[in-house]
Amino acid sequence: MGAGHAHPAALTGAEGTRAGLRAIWIAAIALGVSAVARLVVAFLSGSVGLLAAGLDDLGDVLTTIALSIAFVASRRAADRRYTFGYQRFEDLSGVLVVLVIWSSAAYATFEAVRKLGGDHAVDRIGLAIVAAAAGLIANGFAGFYKIGVGKRIGSQPLIADGKHALTDGIASIAAVAGLLGVRSGAEWADPVAALVVVLAIVWVAIQATRNVLRHLLDAVDPAVIDTIEGIARRMPGVEAVGRCQARWAGRSLYVSLTIAVDEHMTIADAHDVAEHLHHQILHDMPGVAQVDVHLDPGEPHGPDAHDHTAAHAAQERGEHVHSTHHEDEPADGPTHEH
Repeated sequence: MGAGHAHPAALTGAEGTRAGLRAIWIAAIALGVSAVARLVVAFLSGSVGLLAAGLDDLGDVLTTIALSIAFVASRRAADRRYTFGYQRFEDLSGVLVVLVIWSSAAYATFEAVRKLGGDHAVDRIGLAIVAAAAGLIANGFAGFYKIGVGKRIGSQPLIADGKHALTDGIASIAAVAGLLGVRSGAEWADPVAALVVVLAIVWVAIQATRNVLRHLLDAVDPAVIDTIEGIARRMPGVEAVGRCQARWAGRSLYVSLTIAVDEHMTIADAHDVAEHLHHQILHDMPGVAQVDVHLDPGEPHGPDAHDHTAAHAAQERGEHVHSTHHEDEPADGPTHEH
């Protein structure tokens, strides 16, 4: 039996989208100015450390465009082809963010090694130091701002992009150190500083890649499942909790779980239990956009509830199973659905 009312969490709706877009474009302005300034000064001075930092800024601006498109696209309503909506656009943008981070690390490494192995001179050192210091301010602002908004609205791509911006801040510090070394007579200090920048970029790339892949593979924090099951077990009328699943699509969490209720309940009463559980999960868990509650009969008919479908499930797993059961006692089977 399918029922329920639309009750998406505020963080997944228009308010969250507006906050995300605002953070993206404000940060883009700051980073765009920083990128232009760094790359121009890097060209004039020949500093590969400043070049690496500037490339990171440029990468942030490019991924900003991808994120903004994703945020706008994710607002489209679900249709008969994309029945879960377009929230996955945000996850795809996270892939682009990660690819840009790795690409900037690869190019910066190439330039640093090339300059380290040959003659390398840096001009206009004072101007280069000023550009690096200004970039530190711009990236610190953009990074902390994006991460803060990303955590508030539950956007992993925005958090990943914010961490990338903070890496640019670390890059600025390394670039300044390298330039000061060159001023002291150590020309190798500038390409070495670029390699330090690369190490920082790689560290953030690994963290961002892990988070984005987890989202794409439908991973959730086990504590999320524990919380859902706890809410269900405390709900009056629920005798046992069986299968519990959850997955993220962008900033939206989709939940599916099976509960057992008294076999003598009317369909209306069983639906009422499922509806109250549905509503409680929506209110207690930020980011939940949809909850599907499946109802099973309690004992004594529970163990036989899955006889018709158990064989199909066993074939998928390469096993031979006659029936399935709930974790707590009753079986997990399709009697009626909420």
